[in-house]
Amino acid sequence: MDVGVAPLGAGGPGTRGDAVPARRAPGGGLRAGAGLEAAVVASSPALVCVIGGDGRILLFNPALERSTGWRAEEVLGRSIYEVLAVPSEAALTREFVEDAVATGVAHGQEGQWLDRWGGVRRVSLLTSVVRDEQGRATGVACVGVDVTEQRREEARLREAAASDPLTRLRNRTALLAALAAELRSGAVGTGVLFCDLDRFKAANDTHGHDVGDQLLVEVAARLRAVTDGDDVVARLGGDEFVVLLRRGGAGRLSALREAVDAALARPFETAHGCVLLGASVGAALGAPGDDAERLLAAADRHMYGIKSRRRERRPVPDPR
Repeated sequence: MDVGVAPLGAGGPGTRGDAVPARRAPGGGLRAGAGLEAAVVASSPALVCVIGGDGRILLFNPALERSTGWRAEEVLGRSIYEVLAVPSEAALTREFVEDAVATGVAHGQEGQWLDRWGGVRRVSLLTSVVRDEQGRATGVACVGVDVTEQRREEARLREAAASDPLTRLRNRTALLAALAAELRSGAVGTGVLFCDLDRFKAANDTHGHDVGDQLLVEVAARLRAVTDGDDVVARLGGDEFVVLLRRGGAGRLSALREAVDAALARPFETAHGCVLLGASVGAALGAPGDDAERLLAAADRHMYGIKSRRRERRPVPDPR
């Protein structure tokens, strides 16, 4: 049985040729040469594509057909910038192809390719320059591996390592990394709010851990609601939460502290009825070059000072 692929045509870049059948050696084996090469490309699980210097697709192997949903006969001769290139990356793809043909050097790439339904696949590519019989660069050969699922799993693992599993807020490690980066950047107006829930332990002991978890998730939602996209909201553990303000200075830090106070003072509806928590919220304003741990500790001390003063003002029950 003949095995063939759609190869570069004999007329040079941008032309289409007929499939070259694989030649078999005596005894049924494939002979070395164009036929064997065609059979290897056709049977390879790698995504193989050859692009002419003008951007037209000259070869499109079966693995690439399966990955993208396109049939070779539908795309051969068409521009890769219209078929596979993500619109936002089309100019970069064109620059890559033209530079490879002009310099005779092609470098490995990782980027996004479109399938025929508009879906995006992440592809890691080894690339090489295709030359004619005179040694002139005429196009680029790409041999790729679809790494979409691998990159998704890597992103999932990174997210899991940086987030609190219950609330999906940033965890302590991620918060400190973000805070340290902000302080190193020289940005002015970086602030921290340290929030400790006031009556969480009593609510958790009274109503059980399921209600306790529900309360923590709702606290996280309320903190997200009063912050903006530039802020980082984190749960350090237990009933301690932190908000990192990337900008705004003392005025915004004070205003956000009041907003957090008000948000967490509102009753929480649970399966066991209405629960009142409230929070003690400390604040600290940083300066470029400050230490992240020390700034967090300063906000923590401010919070404990507020909590202590509230306890002192709490009426003492009559022992009689």
